Amino acid sequence: MYDRPREHDGTCHIWWAAVHGAARSRRHLLSPAERERADTLRQTADQDRFVAGRALLRTLVADLLATTANRVIVGSSCPDCLRPHGKPTLPGTRWEASISHSGNLVAVALSTAGPVGVDVELIDEALPLEELRPQVLSAAEAAVRAYDTPRTFFRAWTRKEAVLKATGTGLRVPMTRMTVTAADAPPAVTSFQDRPELVGRIRMADLDPAPGYSASVAVISDVPVRHADHGITGLDSPALSAAEAR
Repeated sequence: MYDRPREHDGTCHIWWAAVHGAARSRRHLLSPAERERADTLRQTADQDRFVAGRALLRTLVADLLATTANRVIVGSSCPDCLRPHGKPTLPGTRWEASISHSGNLVAVALSTAGPVGVDVELIDEALPLEELRPQVLSAAEAAVRAYDTPRTFFRAWTRKEAVLKATGTGLRVPMTRMTVTAADAPPAVTSFQDRPELVGRIRMADLDPAPGYSASVAVISDVPVRHADHGITGLDSPALSAAEAR
């Protein structure tokens, strides 16, 4: 069921949608620049994920603003090259936004509590963890070997990527420069070499959208943040369809 968030409630809201077929059924909701970006993706599955994320974001925000999805203004310029592939922004509103997708799921997080980042990853049991650990884990994390299984490894991964997306830097900052709590402990950042002033200000939550996935969300805020996971919303649900057609 779709629940409309309130602008001043200090909550981070997360929604999910299945992406299959989105490139065909929801492409019309995107801006010309977004459609052009979708066309650069060679794989149909990648196009589906991109279109689903932007369509879900646009329909959710359209409902908040009482407008139509194709009238929502979404900015996404990269701070390094100004190409439209950076963190999504919603100019003229107080809402912070983040999109993530993996496998057959897309996530959208919205909040007015502070900059937000969400990350979802399909847990790949076949990945060579020993090769990936040096690219993801800090020295402190590697020393305790607390991330030896695919489940725990991807928990660390999604926590860190959610934080980096909230800061707006993304993977331009190596994950190894950040340390998070153990996978089975409440999520928190314990050190961040590039942004030490943020330690203690990052409000995190682990998410479990579906079996076989790992996901986390992070908000940078000086006050506690509630997290509301609204579950999987079909892109053709009545509420979102109303926002599309309004």
